[in-house]
Amino acid sequence: MPLHSYALLKGRACAKHASTQGHPHYHVLVEAAGKPYRVAVNVRSMLQPSEMAYVLKIRFRHPICQRLHDLSPGLHAIEPGPEGLGLDYIRLNLFHRDQILVLPCNGPGCGADLNEVLDGVVCAAISDPAAQLYVFGEPWEAVNASDRIFRFHPSRGMHEVHMNQGNDPSHWNQDGVWQDGGILIEHPAMHRWTALFLKFQSQSWHTDDETGHALTAPNGMPFVPRDVNGHQRPDGMVRIVAAYVNPLSENAPQRVTLLNCCPFPVDLDGWSIADHAKRRWRLHGEIEAGRTLDIGLGSSISLGHEGGIITLLNEDGYKVHGVSYTAEQAGKAGWLVTFG
Repeated sequence: MPLHSYALLKGRACAKHASTQGHPHYHVLVEAAGKPYRVAVNVRSMLQPSEMAYVLKIRFRHPICQRLHDLSPGLHAIEPGPEGLGLDYIRLNLFHRDQILVLPCNGPGCGADLNEVLDGVVCAAISDPAAQLYVFGEPWEAVNASDRIFRFHPSRGMHEVHMNQGNDPSHWNQDGVWQDGGILIEHPAMHRWTALFLKFQSQSWHTDDETGHALTAPNGMPFVPRDVNGHQRPDGMVRIVAAYVNPLSENAPQRVTLLNCCPFPVDLDGWSIADHAKRRWRLHGEIEAGRTLDIGLGSSISLGHEGGIITLLNEDGYKVHGVSYTAEQAGKAGWLVTFG
């Protein structure tokens, strides 16, 4: 069962309160549409391992940014799904799995803990009068209580500001797709976006498309893709490195370029490339070790000129790699969009 409610809060960061010993949350005071909200961000897990995993993208580029910019300040309910504004760490290609880092909430030196990572981006938002904070998660309101951190009344805010799928069985009641939490910060004067995504180490990366539950092997261990010989097939073994999304001619096909990072050839039979609407183009043949393969796409899939996502799936339908591109990147007809 997913979260009880899922929402996006857009507003100004006004103050912060770092996590202290024994308290697993970092707090941000946000003013949105004339109301104060407290955003509670997990910086420590109650399950082992206790250190949080996170991704910080200082120059975040994704097609969702323009849609967020156009929203008015305030609290916005979100209907989870690929056509809405909801986040999904796995399906929206917000970042690559190999970008995930792990930090304790309190560390011995400068930059050695998650409190300081949050301080860096939140203090920058507080000091920029034009900055807008976008917080995804579950809203709450306690109409008969004052806020215990920032002392406004009544207490209201956002929590579950982290990945909300792939949980261990004791938290399956919170699993769902297209309902992940996170924080995006827009600095309009600098034309820059910053994004922070968080997950518990106990959460699985591969999840069921319907329930958001962690995919498990028959022995109950977390799912790990393997080939017919039983060898592990890591995410990113084949990567999307370029796409031709805006051809010069209407009759020219869109194309995607794949790179095989493995020291052996990879059989692509049954694999597919998917767009934002989960329309798929089936792949065939083989990609040689260390080589690229240029794939022309048919009419059953459309990457779009106004920004989009491209996902590479193996024959079992599990994500191997994914990328996103903005309208600005796709705006030049005939130019390749490249991905690092």
